[in-house]
Amino acid sequence: MMSPTENSPPEMIQYLSVEQILIAHTELIKRYGGSEGVRDRGLLESAVFHPQASAFGKDAYVTLFEKCAVLGYSLIQNHSFVDGNKRIGFAAIHLMLLINGYDLTSITKEETAMAENIASGKMRETGIVQWLKQCSKKSLRKSKDKR
Repeated sequence: MMSPTENSPPEMIQYLSVEQILIAHTELIKRYGGSEGVRDRGLLESAVFHPQASAFGKDAYVTLFEKCAVLGYSLIQNHSFVDGNKRIGFAAIHLMLLINGYDLTSITKEETAMAENIASGKMRETGIVQWLKQCSKKSLRKSKDKR
């Protein structure tokens, strides 16, 4: 499977906005149930902007997979929503991969187990990055769009 690396030609990585995360969360709650609402907007914003962090002019998270991993991890760990934090964490990973031309090929049971491990502190961002490298592939849709 292909993975974006530091040696890849530079492509502009697209990020999700707070508004997009809020919309996705609302849809997840409507579809799967639970309570709507933001518990802490500051923690939500922190999670959403975490993938864009930099120090001394260098990105803290270089690859797309690192950025997706830290986004999902932060959304799950920050518990910024009243309910559905694990769901929105993985939905955000899916969405960020999708808007950047990648598909996630995992199955839902695998994601559920990972989300539980992230929430309990058994898995960190590096584990998510490794999983994304194994379970992501370049999307044919994005390639067609670039023609």
